Amino acid sequence: MTIIIEATISAKIGFASHQNAVPLLRDLTVINQDLESRADLTLQLAADLPFLEPKTWRLDHLGPGDMLRISDRDVKLSPAFLHDVTESLVASVSIRLLQGEAELATASYPVELLPKNQWGGAGSMSSLLAAFVMPNDPAVDRVLKGASTVLRRAGKKDAIDGYESRSRTRSWELVSSIWSAVCGLKLSYALPPASFEDAGQKIRTPSIALSGGVATCLDTALLFAAAIEQAGMNPLVILTKGHAFVGAWLQPQEFASLLTDEAASVRKRVELKELVVFETTLATSAHAPGFSAAVEHGARQLTDDDFIMAIDIRRARMQRI
Repeated sequence: MTIIIEATISAKIGFASHQNAVPLLRDLTVINQDLESRADLTLQLAADLPFLEPKTWRLDHLGPGDMLRISDRDVKLSPAFLHDVTESLVASVSIRLLQGEAELATASYPVELLPKNQWGGAGSMSSLLAAFVMPNDPAVDRVLKGASTVLRRAGKKDAIDGYESRSRTRSWELVSSIWSAVCGLKLSYALPPASFEDAGQKIRTPSIALSGGVATCLDTALLFAAAIEQAGMNPLVILTKGHAFVGAWLQPQEFASLLTDEAASVRKRVELKELVVFETTLATSAHAPGFSAAVEHGARQLTDDDFIMAIDIRRARMQRI
């Protein structure tokens, strides 16, 4: 007797997964390779840790050679459990096919449960990086207050008014003032974990970065993205091999898709002066350079060999991330 259960289950799940309705179970198929028909079957899904609600399906009949794809794949996650995870845990999800008390088939899948402040990496949670851009974090208002002060001292309009003026020059001024404000915070640079772009890393929120005074390249990119978004503009978070930095649209637009995996697409928008990209870790230097130097450094990193992806935060919000 040979009955096979085939399933596609997310390798990593965190609190952000629940908040953004990321499915745990992406595909589920039961294949009967036996010559015997089976009836009155029960398919059960459960986990060894209480991060999900067990689920049961009733299967009336499974004939010889049948391949039954389960369309109802809604597995409810436990937000309370996932919210309280503080260190990565490895859980196991099991799927069993029963006829009465007899087990006809079983399959088991490992799932890594992530702390709520950890992003799982481009390999498994690429789009969810947008969930870690937090414009409503209280520290972001502190950054924007500093940006307003920078503008006023430069004799510019000190309102943080996004694209209201419909001027690319004004958009540049706003992003430049945010740059100066973050430089004034005197953050120190912290090395990110090896291969964080693939494996992920714990994220310092803007408040944690400002209170602790240290930030990785990804932390600084997310801080700048949050400030740019709260200023009423559309940011990008850009990942290259072993690195992260940020960009901002100079006019109210976005890419056609949430993820862009071609450096040429970003370079083209930079050349057209629709987009500015800049190296965020320079803001942690003891003697931070001006914004133009950060822009030059950022543009040089848009190489085909190292580019992984750009995440358009405006497009992510349109998709309710």
